[in-house]
Amino acid sequence: MPFKTTLFALIALSFAAALPGCGDKETTTDDSEVPTDDSSADDTATPVETPTVVINEFMASNATIIADAEGGYADWIELYNGGDAAVDLSGWFITDDLASPEKHVLGAITIEAGGYVLLWADDDILDGDDHLAFKLSGDGEDLALYTPEGVAADELTYQAQTTDQSAARFPDGGETWAITDAPTPGASNGDGT
Repeated sequence: MPFKTTLFALIALSFAAALPGCGDKETTTDDSEVPTDDSSADDTATPVETPTVVINEFMASNATIIADAEGGYADWIELYNGGDAAVDLSGWFITDDLASPEKHVLGAITIEAGGYVLLWADDDILDGDDHLAFKLSGDGEDLALYTPEGVAADELTYQAQTTDQSAARFPDGGETWAITDAPTPGASNGDGT
């Protein structure tokens, strides 16, 4: 993936610095904070399964990269399923405000094992289940995904974004985030080299 050196390095560092508790370019996902059924008196208690679907890439200012089915250049969010089974996203929540985790309930969308789903953050839910009830702020904000049980699958805070550049995980589902001028909506981000 081509990266511009100085400007993109500064943007990537700015983006990573906004992720609480992280190093240079790590995500905010912390497996130690995934809720479990902590019933020590019951030896048969099973932990809550860690979600395999994460926010893999997003663009908060899309002017020319990809149009939706209606021809609009809306903000977009790519989800990735790193698990070995398809996941029905019906009833999952996605939001751009951590204080309002149930801002948008996902409809009838299935994401295949190792697959990607592209969601349009255009505040136009009448266009289908892949359109969200909010837009992303190019000035930076929160972004989060929750299971129907309210388990955080992914939460992050990002800084101001540049038009037609995306923030992406390298490799897919990995811990490293970077800003790229070669977005891959609905496809693998590669390994970042």
